[in-house]
Amino acid sequence: MYKRANVWLAALLFVISTKRYLDLAVNHNIAINLEADDLRKRFYEGSYVPETEEIKALALSSITVLRASLRKSFLSVLFTLCCALFIGFYFGRLNSVWPVDWVKVVEIATAFLLMWSTLFELGWGLRTWKGKALHELVHALLFRVIFVSGSLMLMLSLIL
Repeated sequence: MYKRANVWLAALLFVISTKRYLDLAVNHNIAINLEADDLRKRFYEGSYVPETEEIKALALSSITVLRASLRKSFLSVLFTLCCALFIGFYFGRLNSVWPVDWVKVVEIATAFLLMWSTLFELGWGLRTWKGKALHELVHALLFRVIFVSGSLMLMLSLIL
């Protein structure tokens, strides 16, 4: 029987195994479809067979867009960091690389993570009406993990 996916497992598979993520996404999306009373009734009667290939194609399209969004937001923030470092070296604010001020490194990494997660969230363009599709759940989890990591690092840099 089809069932909804565990979003933590889905996020892990999103990162490490596209094939297994796609299988999970197909089952998840069919489970959502079968929550409708009329489809569930037709499914049990045998008159409705889910279009797994079509659902798999949509899931593959979603994973491509999700990965592109994650990559583009990362590269955008990395570009701004490189520009800031260049300007810092140019004006002499970063005139030596040793000894490293680790508090500054943590602060920069914190800003990077927070900016990356925010841009990833705001730049997202693949949504459904109810937000229950697996790619949307994985997106929300990735945003939270990156944002909470950045927030933790911010608190550490302020305390240290």
